[in-house]
Amino acid sequence: MDDRSQSRPDRIQQMLHYLWQHRRLSSSQAVELFGYAHATVRRDFHFIASHYPGMVRRHGWLEFDSDTSDKEYVFDLKNSLQSQAKHEIAVAARAMIRDGDCFMLDSGSTCLELAKRLGDVQAKAISVDIKIANQLGCFNNIESYIIGGMVRPGYFSIGESLALEMLNAFSVERAFLSCDALSLEAGITNATMFEVGVKSRIIQRAREVILLADHGKFDKVEPHRVATLSCIKTIITDSGLSSDVMQRYQQAGIHIIRAKGER
Repeated sequence: MDDRSQSRPDRIQQMLHYLWQHRRLSSSQAVELFGYAHATVRRDFHFIASHYPGMVRRHGWLEFDSDTSDKEYVFDLKNSLQSQAKHEIAVAARAMIRDGDCFMLDSGSTCLELAKRLGDVQAKAISVDIKIANQLGCFNNIESYIIGGMVRPGYFSIGESLALEMLNAFSVERAFLSCDALSLEAGITNATMFEVGVKSRIIQRAREVILLADHGKFDKVEPHRVATLSCIKTIITDSGLSSDVMQRYQQAGIHIIRAKGER
């Protein structure tokens, strides 16, 4: 890849996404994985370390140390990754919500993007995320409920046993679920155990479940299992999902909506 074919913001986003997932990126990895020149990598590493809290420059590599940054920043960084994909998914998901609906919103930045688009619908929504509940509370037309429980620092999602008990008080027609990874073999998986119980309970309390997953989460596996894909009615993804991957999932009986990209 020619460095000149990508702007600095595009390169920075690509590196930040890798750092978010792996916590460390060496200059040689950046050259090998992304095709950047060594001089470009050195300049971009300096820029990232200077402008992004928690990104620490070492000799020959960058390291993401979330303990050195405030938790609000950790959320903002996660929210900035795959922003166009999340926008596309949220637009497609919003088209499935009608006046009078009662639905659940899972935690996470993609569900937050969907919540931002609910200002013109008369509906009832139950959320398990402080950021999402705050967004829903801005709309007079939304009757919103927040599930209580332990809050995960830096992510603002709610989990643990109290949340599971409160979710039992609701039954809804539809739930919009997020995930860290999905595959045909492993199903829906999560990077940590914290949200697994809540996600499983959301699936139990909804008649149909819509999974919101950007293209980068397909064919990936995280350590903690949430559910099989047979529990999902529809997957909404973005225009970045390749036709080959989409076809494999469709042949396995999975209904996928691939959102259209902006022209």
